[in-house]
Amino acid sequence: MFIKNRRRITFLIALLCCTVFLVAGAGTALASDGTYQVLQSPVVKDNAVYELGTIMARFTAGQLQSNDVLTFRLPQDFIWTTAPLKAGQTAAGSSRQGTADWNTMTATSDYVRYGTANYIEVPKRISGDENGLFQGETPVLSFSLLSGNEVRMEIAGNITPGQECVFYLYARRVYVPGGFTGQIQVTFDAPSSSGFAAGNVSSGRTSGTTSQPSVTTVPEVTPEPAVEVTPTPVVNEPPVENEVQAVFTVGKSAFTLKGVETSMDVAPYLKDGRTYLPIRYAAQALGIEESGIEWDEADQSVAITSEGRRVKMTVGSGTMTVDDRTITMDAPPELLTPGRVMVPLSWVTGAFEAEAQWDPASNTITVEKIANTK
Repeated sequence: MFIKNRRRITFLIALLCCTVFLVAGAGTALASDGTYQVLQSPVVKDNAVYELGTIMARFTAGQLQSNDVLTFRLPQDFIWTTAPLKAGQTAAGSSRQGTADWNTMTATSDYVRYGTANYIEVPKRISGDENGLFQGETPVLSFSLLSGNEVRMEIAGNITPGQECVFYLYARRVYVPGGFTGQIQVTFDAPSSSGFAAGNVSSGRTSGTTSQPSVTTVPEVTPEPAVEVTPTPVVNEPPVENEVQAVFTVGKSAFTLKGVETSMDVAPYLKDGRTYLPIRYAAQALGIEESGIEWDEADQSVAITSEGRRVKMTVGSGTMTVDDRTITMDAPPELLTPGRVMVPLSWVTGAFEAEAQWDPASNTITVEKIANTK
């Protein structure tokens, strides 16, 4: 009898181990570690159109094939729009980025873009290797707007087998509804038959919250229960507002810092759709003193440190490190005479959770940063 019971116990233990293994495997597939990475996660306000973050999606060789489908979705009442920055709900709703807009394709020798104000960008190479989704002027991706906040993407063309597939999602014009607070999640959904992975990442947050944006791929998680606390009398305080730190104009060797004009020895310029600024003045716009900037002549790198965060970039490199995280940029820093390091402003502001708003009418870019009330 003892032997029979021991065999039953052994069988039950083995069955339990197999069950745990299968559940763990399923959880790993859902998390899709390394698939979706947030490259920029700005702080914005609500009830207007803002520029949100950039998300990189990376898939292993052989993971994707023709007819695979993926949907990406903003929170409820958000709108993918072509309306100008700071526009309200009415303008955003009447200028939704429709199916035809998402299927507008711009092809260059280095990348292909699908979309207009918001777009998917497919680079020709990633980390020096060919990108399987890049097929030159031949369309590969097809899009359908399912609702104001949700877009369906399908691999309608052929991809190169045996190559990694990478794309970037640029959320450049998004209406943030009034009253929204917290993290702005972008959710990726795919049917089980698709090679695309599911994921849920933060592309920004609204001002007035204290949680930090995520920069790694995570599955959908259940928020932790709120901790019950004893209320204390509170003096009516104004909400946290963005401080206008600086306004730069392309081609002008001066900028306004908190309303005071300051001269520069190098003027900002545009390159590949990015505004480049001298690192010194970009740091000033974020309230960072010159002592917080470190230049390493040996490896041509510059590091900026502020409020416990360290951001490092290297001239000519598309890689940026934020503390212990490595981020891929689409615009590397440059070195100009007389020895000025020029950096893509939007990547720097994103790293320090500030907001950079571009006005094409006046060729100006405005930097706003949450006031430090600590």
